[in-house]
Amino acid sequence: MDFKSICRICLKHNKQNFDIYTSYYAKRNTLYCEMISYCTKIKPKEDDRLPRIICKECSRQLKRCYSFNVQCEESDKTLKCYLNNILITPALETDSKDVSDEIKSENVEVKNENFNLMLREDNSLERDVKLEPFPTNEQDDSVWDAEDDNVLLGEIKLKKTLKVIINGDDIPKKKRGRKKKEYEADSKIHQCDVCGKILSTKSNLKAHKICHTDLRPYKCEFCPSAFRGHSALFQHKKVHTGETPYHCEYCSKQFSRRTGLVNHIRVHTGEKLFNCTICFKNFVQSAQLSIHMKRHKGDKTYLCQECGKGFPIKADLKVHQRTHNGEKPYSCHLCDKTFATSGNLSIHIRIHNKEVRYNCKECHRGFVTCSAYNVHLKRHKGQRDYHCECGKTFYTSSALKQHKVVHTGIKKYQCKICERKFSQTSHLSRHFRRDHSKPNLPMPPSDHYKIVLPENKCGNLFNIQKMAPDIDSDKLKASE
Repeated sequence: MDFKSICRICLKHNKQNFDIYTSYYAKRNTLYCEMISYCTKIKPKEDDRLPRIICKECSRQLKRCYSFNVQCEESDKTLKCYLNNILITPALETDSKDVSDEIKSENVEVKNENFNLMLREDNSLERDVKLEPFPTNEQDDSVWDAEDDNVLLGEIKLKKTLKVIINGDDIPKKKRGRKKKEYEADSKIHQCDVCGKILSTKSNLKAHKICHTDLRPYKCEFCPSAFRGHSALFQHKKVHTGETPYHCEYCSKQFSRRTGLVNHIRVHTGEKLFNCTICFKNFVQSAQLSIHMKRHKGDKTYLCQECGKGFPIKADLKVHQRTHNGEKPYSCHLCDKTFATSGNLSIHIRIHNKEVRYNCKECHRGFVTCSAYNVHLKRHKGQRDYHCECGKTFYTSSALKQHKVVHTGIKKYQCKICERKFSQTSHLSRHFRRDHSKPNLPMPPSDHYKIVLPENKCGNLFNIQKMAPDIDSDKLKASE
């Protein structure tokens, strides 16, 4: 048993493996070996000479188990904290009541002392007033002193304070300024009746309701784009002005929005914070995760008008429609080939770079793509899953589709040298090698000897038979 190539958990050989001592679970920032020690009774060590890799399927099961255990611990802590708060609050309420009673009793005692003190002062003032000489009619009014006014004012103020103390607490002072509106009463007025969201003002509620409709009132003056909000329009205008204030510290790329820079930096750092709960696949952006979840749901709401095929995402429908209109926007910089998707282009570039990723165990032949490797395995097994009505069998659906062109009689490939027509490009290449090419010389590029005819000039087997019914169709096929 080869310990270097088998999984530590299932003991199987797999294509995709992870080293348990160096690979992390990105969402929890935990090594695989730590998760194994946490979830099982196994304690892996680097020097135990046991397998140090884990396969993709076992890693998914381990992540699921680890996340479940962590969730159980967090829920237990939350429940205990909640229980402790319930037990503490009654004690706090009783203590607060005792404290409030003590405060009230102290306030009453203070008020009583103040009251007694003021009564004493009042009696002393009355004695002082009686002792002072009061003016008579015989005396001159001009002899009246200003101190007498102060004494009267003091008596008036004393009587007012006595009334306040006898009646109850002090009169609260009025606060200046605008009164604050109660949020609960105000929130009922500015609550969205569609989603229940609460807005602070009526204008914000009106702007929010636009997101539940197809209206886009904010239009760009430079292009036909329209937006639901003013902030989105403001960000869009930076595309026309060319303003890119956010620069990447790892490369020379610049961005008009800060969110674009943050998402781009995660590509350099390898940080993928958004995780699929079904297949545990990680993503850089939340939008990528939401698109991925639509594929899991299986709702195919976007239908092709040509063939009726459904897709869960509009972008997938757009890529599919290129098979009908023949659009190939992605071109190779090393040759003249073009492709409908960027993924097919990246796979093609691997061929130029000779990046062999798959090796046949029987003949040790290398392959760049997984699809070519699977077709090669079928050839070893002799597995021909695709059958034609004429009895021929093929390894791939594309080979069967290419073969069916022979039955239609359409010949769109013509030889430049002898102007002979063929239904398949492989037949034309075989014809050129056999009749026009010199022996022991490499084949030139296909443009050297091949012409692709338009549809109106392609020969049709059935039209030929109408013009010359004596000619046998098998002879025509044999002539190729």
